[in-house]
Amino acid sequence: MIDQRVLELVMWAELSLLVLSLAVFFVHGLWLYFSDKRDARLTAEGRQALARLLDGEGTQSPADVGILRALPRDVQTTVFLEISKNLTGGGRRELNRIAGLTGIFDRARDMCGSRRWTRRLKGARFLAQMEQSDVIITKLLRDSHPAVRAQAAEWAAAHPVPEVFDELFGLLADPETLSRFAVQDALLRMGRDAVEPLARYLENHSGQAAAAGLHLAAAMVEPVFIPAAISHTLDGLPEVRAAAASLLGAVGGAEAASRLVDLLDDPDPDVRAAAAFALGRMRHWPAGSRLAAVLEDSSWAPRRAAALALRSIGGPGVLLLRRAAVSPVQRASDIALLALDMPAAAR
Repeated sequence: MIDQRVLELVMWAELSLLVLSLAVFFVHGLWLYFSDKRDARLTAEGRQALARLLDGEGTQSPADVGILRALPRDVQTTVFLEISKNLTGGGRRELNRIAGLTGIFDRARDMCGSRRWTRRLKGARFLAQMEQSDVIITKLLRDSHPAVRAQAAEWAAAHPVPEVFDELFGLLADPETLSRFAVQDALLRMGRDAVEPLARYLENHSGQAAAAGLHLAAAMVEPVFIPAAISHTLDGLPEVRAAAASLLGAVGGAEAASRLVDLLDDPDPDVRAAAAFALGRMRHWPAGSRLAAVLEDSSWAPRRAAALALRSIGGPGVLLLRRAAVSPVQRASDIALLALDMPAAAR
């Protein structure tokens, strides 16, 4: 049996720990309360100082710059980012000039070189939001962490220069989804500035590297991509040929249609399906008879794509589907009937 005194000691120890825990939580709560009040006060002072400097009242006032420089790092960042959202042109340039006087840009650059990825991310995010053009962020496009690469790509969207394009194209096939999508989004946001560089990239790359570029080009839909797309329909990888077919269907034109018809005989079913889908997207009715022949394909994907393409073509395509519906080849009649019965919303 446990001694009564031992039990009492255990109970007193547990009670002491409970009281200590409550005291720690209480003190921590007080600290957060007063810290928030202090930050709110300092933020208000910082806003006022920055507003005076931007209005021209304190241009020659070292005191206002000193107020901003003395702010805690997080408060200082908050003050500048809040105002930056509402400024463009000359106002933005003046804001950045003042920020440079406080040393905040130097600290952000130092953060970009930190060993901790979270600090690199914060530094890159601040420089991006302040629209700072800095070679250090270009280097972060090669960072070891995908979140940092993604942030650098977001910054790159506003800086369409050759060295940035080189880095972004190198990440088009990034295995990390986050940074890959960020790169694709950045290039799309660059708009026409990215068209010629992407066309050159497609001309000089093949294989998996080209596939990512072809998918991106399909979202831009520019005729300048046609030569590269036709060239990539001869690539050794089916994935690349299928991506090239999708691009040809997005851009359209007689040259594209002619090559897509040839791809209906490709040895890979995914490529045949991509070609059929692309012809349907173009509503290229002269290819109706070739698409009808694909209804007898041994693979499901090309048959389905051809049937949907014939529905997209309109009257001539529907007529061909009705003929196929009574074909002695069961797989052709089955897919034709399925396409004919399919509601418009599902096509």
